[in-house]
Amino acid sequence: MTDHYQEFPFNELRTPTGDYYSNRFEMELAGFEATQMWSVVESDGQYSFGPPHHIVNLLGYIATAEHHDGDTYYHEPKEDYS
Repeated sequence: MTDHYQEFPFNELRTPTGDYYSNRFEMELAGFEATQMWSVVESDGQYSFGPPHHIVNLLGYIATAEHHDGDTYYHEPKEDYS
């Protein structure tokens, strides 16, 4: 597993209304591949972006134009959003 403690480096692709995707099926219908899907979770004072299999503390899903390896995580402190 590779952990990066920095701002998420990719452009977040969300629903047309700007919301998180609710589930992976919704993202598949939008044309994204599994390697473009990221889960967004909140825990321990940070937001974490990682592979889409997470369900605990899940806020929702985003996609990126870039593909991930299924083993990389980005962690951002919540104060980055203040």
